[in-house]
Formats: sequence, structure tokens, C-alpha cells
Amino acid sequence: MDTFRIGIMGAAKIGAKFCDAVRRIPGAQVVAVASKSQERADAFAKANQVPAAYGDYRDMLKRPDIDGVYIDTTNNFHYENMMLCLDYDKPFLCEKAFTITRAQAEEVFRRAEEKGLFSMEAMWSRFTPAVQKAKGWIDSGRIGQVALANYNFCFVSGSDPAHRLNAPALGGGANRDIGVYAFEILSYLVGQPLREAKTITQRFPYGSDCTDGMLLRFEHAVAATQVSFLAIAPETAWFCGDKGSIQLLGGHKGGGAVLYGPDRQEVERFVPPEENGFVYEIEELIRGVREGRLESEIVPHRDTLLCMELFDQCDRENPWEK
Repeated sequence: MDTFRIGIMGAAKIGAKFCDAVRRIPGAQVVAVASKSQERADAFAKANQVPAAYGDYRDMLKRPDIDGVYIDTTNNFHYENMMLCLDYDKPFLCEKAFTITRAQAEEVFRRAEEKGLFSMEAMWSRFTPAVQKAKGWIDSGRIGQVALANYNFCFVSGSDPAHRLNAPALGGGANRDIGVYAFEILSYLVGQPLREAKTITQRFPYGSDCTDGMLLRFEHAVAATQVSFLAIAPETAWFCGDKGSIQLLGGHKGGGAVLYGPDRQEVERFVPPEENGFVYEIEELIRGVREGRLESEIVPHRDTLLCMELFDQCDRENPWEK
């Protein structure tokens, strides 16, 4: 089978991990990187063994040999970058958070579907062996029906209001950096329709969210997420039913999973070998494009849209008041 050739939009640090993951996949190659700065693109290409570097996105996208694009720019540019990919008929994998608003995400997906192109949010954690193991335990009834779940994720982002994590102009804030993991991993494993959501947000003095909470009522479960840029604690996730419970180890990084029985005693522990977890989402991109699919079954458009809708709710119900 022909090599699947990938171009990268943006020259961020996370792109180095992406390049490493592609090198682990037979028949896949990163053939180009593009940045708004030729100097940055050249430096990235040299550091990551990428054959071509461009100082303009269009110059890369017009190459007919590029089969798919990975977008790793800051959140505020995702929408325009994805729409540009679609202008050049390129399927893509876009870093989270997918967009700033649900309306933007709807427009991207609608246009991608009209053009018959695969598009997906890069929610790589759903594909990791640990999360898939937990999903298998839940779907096979090992803990019964999920009735209670929680996901906590926090770290201190620092005091620089211009840093990409914090800056409102760059789409910064706790929700769009780590809240996206908390909600999208939790909702995937609960696996039930969401019926109601209550949100609360605290903000930095300059406007972006620093701490967020969601209380979620699914069809048969109550769940909660808490994320913060102002606290230090282990990343924890629990899923509980009437027959037992599951703990994720290492949270979004997919460090492992532990199954507990009705007596709260450990029944099974799954710890995968250390690996680059980006491999699985890249393989999904390749499969999706080659099979002519429009979306992923593991990260479907509806799940991305729901997450964006909840972030809209946080912004609407907890606005920044100067």
C-alpha cells in the first residue's frame, strides 16, 4: 500500500510527539511542516526529520501528495486552519479544543461532510489501551451499569497572562486545555446520553477560566468533572456501578486501569507498556481517509459538538465581569 503522507500545520512542541508517533507506523510519513514563520518551520523540520518546511500554510496545502493534515496551532486558530484545509480538500486531525464555540465546530463539520472529507478532533486519550480496556470492562457489565463517575484534573499554569494556556486571545483557559480531556474521557466511558449539565467557572483577572466544574446527569448516572490551573493534585478518574468500580491510572495519558469488585477489592489490573499514545489516533486518521469515512466512531462529531456546547454554557452562564 502507498505511504500515507501527512503535513503539519503549526510548529508547536506537541508536533514533535506527533512526528515520533508517525515514525512508529509502517507506511506513514510526515512529509512537510508549515508555520507562519519560515524560521520556525525550518527549525521544526530540522529537529524532527521532516523533509520540507514552508512559511505559508497554503504552499504546503496545495501539494497534491499530502493525504492528511495534523493541526497543532493554538486554539484561537483552529477554526480558520481547518477551513483552510477544506479549501484545499485536505482531511485533517485537529488538536483539542477543536474550536472556541459549538457554532464554529458545526460549520467545520458541515463543510467537511459536504466535501466528503474525514475530520476529527485529536482526542487521542480515547484510543489508548487503558481507556479501551476500561471501556471493555464497562460494556461487558463487569461493574454493572455506571451510576456514578468523576474526573479531576489540575495543575498550576503560571502567572503569565500571555502564555498560550492562559491568554484569552489564544483561546486559553482550563476548560479548553484540560476540561476537554475530563469531559470527553468521562462521557465516553459512561456511555449514556447526557440529560442535564450544570456548570460553574472561576476566572483569572484577565478573563480566561482558571477553575471549572461540571455536574452532569446522564440517563442512568450522575457524574462530575473538576479542572483547575490553580491547584496541584493527582489526575483521578473513577467509574462506579452496583457490581464494582474502575479507576483510571495516569488519567488522560493512559497509564493503566484497575477493576474493583463489589467488596472493593482489586480484581484485575491493566498496565500497558510505555508507548507514544498518539499512534492510535493517527492510525484512525489513516483508516478513516482510506475507507472514505467522514468521522471516527471513537471520536464522532456529535461528541466534539457536545463538549463545545458545554464550554459555550460555561462562557454564557459564568461570564467575565470586569
